[in-house]
Amino acid sequence: MSGMPAGVSRAQQRLREQAELHLRLAAMDDLRRDHPGATSAPHRPSGGAFWRYVFVPVYRRLPWATKERAMRALKMTAEGHGWTPPARTPGEPWRPPAPPPA
Repeated sequence: MSGMPAGVSRAQQRLREQAELHLRLAAMDDLRRDHPGATSAPHRPSGGAFWRYVFVPVYRRLPWATKERAMRALKMTAEGHGWTPPARTPGEPWRPPAPPPA
C-alpha cells in the first residue's frame, strides 16, 4: 500500500488476518456441527471473544453491499493494492482473462 503510513498498513493487515482467521474457524465449526464425527475441533488461539461472539455473527448478517462499502472505506480491497477487478455483472460467472495477443 504505497502512500500509506507503515503503521496504518500493518493495522489493516492485522485486522484482515484476524477477520479471516475467525471467519475460517467459524466455518470449520459449522462443518463440524453439520458432520459430527467427520472432523475435529480447530485449534483456537487464546482470546478472540470479540471476533467469535461479535464480529462473526454481525459479518454473517450483513448484506454483501454493506461489507463491500466497509472494505472500500477501510481501503482493504484488492483495488487498494493496485489491482482492478475485471468488469462483470452480478450473477455472471467468472471467466479467465483473454490470452495476450500473439
